[in-house]
Amino acid sequence: MNKPGKKLFSLFFSIFFLALAFPFPGEAASPFGLPLPQGTASPPPKKEESSTQKPAGSTVRRARPKTPSTFAGGAGTQKRPYLIHTAVQLAAFAASVSNGNAYGGSYIRLTADIDLAGVSWRPIGTSARPFRGNFDGAGCVVWNLRGRAGFFGALEGAAITRLSLQHADVETESEAGAIVAFMKNSTLKDCTVSGSVRGGTNTGGVVGSALRGLIEGCSFSGSVRGGSSAGGMVGTMDQVEVRAGFVPAGRVEGEDDVGGIVGSILGGNLLSCSASALTVQGGENVGGLVGNIIDTGSVSKSSFDGQVTGHEGVGGIAGRIAAGGLLGSSSSGSVQGAAAVGGIVGELIEGEALNCVSRASVVGISGVGGITGLLSGGGKVDGSTNRGTVKGGEMVGGLVGNLAHGNVSTSRNSGGVIGYTQTGRQVGAVSEGSVSD
Repeated sequence: MNKPGKKLFSLFFSIFFLALAFPFPGEAASPFGLPLPQGTASPPPKKEESSTQKPAGSTVRRARPKTPSTFAGGAGTQKRPYLIHTAVQLAAFAASVSNGNAYGGSYIRLTADIDLAGVSWRPIGTSARPFRGNFDGAGCVVWNLRGRAGFFGALEGAAITRLSLQHADVETESEAGAIVAFMKNSTLKDCTVSGSVRGGTNTGGVVGSALRGLIEGCSFSGSVRGGSSAGGMVGTMDQVEVRAGFVPAGRVEGEDDVGGIVGSILGGNLLSCSASALTVQGGENVGGLVGNIIDTGSVSKSSFDGQVTGHEGVGGIAGRIAAGGLLGSSSSGSVQGAAAVGGIVGELIEGEALNCVSRASVVGISGVGGITGLLSGGGKVDGSTNRGTVKGGEMVGGLVGNLAHGNVSTSRNSGGVIGYTQTGRQVGAVSEGSVSD
C-alpha cells in the first residue's frame, strides 16, 4: 500500500476508536466506555454514607432531658419579676438560694396557688445563706407546707409581701416561724398563716425571731407551741415594729415569755394589734399580746379578748414590762395566775400604763389587780380604768394589787374586788408610792 493510502487508513481507524470511547450526547456508555445495548438501563449510582450515620453495632447517644427552668418567665426586675407557677419551680428556687444565689435586689412573684402536700419542704435560705430579694405572693396560697423552720429559713435585707400559707405544719427543736424562722433588716407585709407551729426557743406563728425591721398587716390563726419566747406572730424581736397584727383565733403555749402576738420584746413596738378568741398559756411572764418587754418597747392602741393563764407575771396585755409602756390598749376575757396578776399587765417595773381599760375577770393568789398585779421600780399607772372583777388571796386591788414602788393617778375602778387580806377598792397593799386623783 502506498504512503497516502496508509495515512488515510490510519486516520479512519483513529476516528472509529474515538467514536467508541466518546459516545454522542444522550447515548449510554458501558463501564469500560463502550456503548450499552439499546434499552439497557445504566446501573444505579452508589449511595454515599451520611457523615452523621453511625456504623452498624455502634451505640447512639440520646439527648438528655432538659432540667425544668427555675422560673416560668421574667427577668427579675420590678416590672418583669421572675415568675413561679408550680411546686417544682418553687423547690428549684429554694435550692438555688441554698446553693448561694441570694437574689439581692431581684423580684420574684407567685402566679398561682401551689399545693405542697406530700413534699418535705426545705426552707428558702439559711443563716449562712439568707434570701435578700423581694418575694411577692401576689395573694396566691401555698397549701399544706410541711417542714422544719418555715417557708423561709432566713431573710436579710429582704421584703416579703402578700404571701398566704394555709394548713401549714412546721415542727423543729429550734427557732421556727411559718413564714420565716429568722429575719434581719427585713419587711413582711400583708402575709397570712393558718396551721400549726412547734419549736424551741423563739417560736412564732409567722416569724421565729426578728432583728430590725417591720411586720405589717400580718395574721395568724392556729396553734403555736414553743419553749421560751413563744408568740402568736413573733417569738422574739429587737428593734422591730409590728403594725396591725391580728390573731383571730387559736392557742399559744410556751414555757416563759409567752404572748398572743409577741413572746418577748428586747426593743420595738406593737401598734394597732389585736387578738381574739385566743388562749395563751405559760409559766412566767405570760400576756394576752406580749409576754415580756425586756428592755424598751411599747404597746399602743391594741386589744386582747381571750384567756390568759400562767404562774407569775400574768396580764391581759403584757405579762411583764421592765421598761416601756402601754398606751390606749384594752383587755377582756379572763386572766388567771398565782402571783403578780393584772387585767392589763402582771408586773410593771419602770414602765407605765396610760389610758388603758380592763374588762377582764382577774383571778390570782398574791398581788392581784385590775390594771396591774405588781407595780415596782417607779412604774406609773395613769388615766386607766378597771371594769372587771378582781379576786385573790392577799394584796388585792381594783387597780393595783401590790404597790411596791410607783405611782397611780387619775385612774378608776368600777369592778368588784374580793380578797382575804390587804384588799382595797383601788390598791391592795402600799409599800412605797402614791395614789392620787
